[in-house]
Amino acid sequence: MKQRQKETISTWLYEEYRRLWIEKGQEPHKHNNREIVAAVMERIETAGIWLPEQEVTKYFYRRKTHYRNRIEKELQPKPKMQNKDSQTQKEQGAGSQ
Repeated sequence: MKQRQKETISTWLYEEYRRLWIEKGQEPHKHNNREIVAAVMERIETAGIWLPEQEVTKYFYRRKTHYRNRIEKELQPKPKMQNKDSQTQKEQGAGSQ
């Protein structure tokens, strides 16, 4: 498999895994793995790439932990940042006392 094809297929696997995660509101169950690979195989065939399904499945299982970690990180609420001006004012106020 060429590097560009790997990157494209990895992106498609990630997108499908993420789509299912958001649709279900939680991490997809292992029974959904076939569904994910089948959807990506359709895209692969449409793109005219010849690749055995077994190879895509193996690749998906190797990358699944990476996808899970990436999605969990994306879905975490971001902490609110304090306004720098208000923090500077607090520091200046504390120094003048």
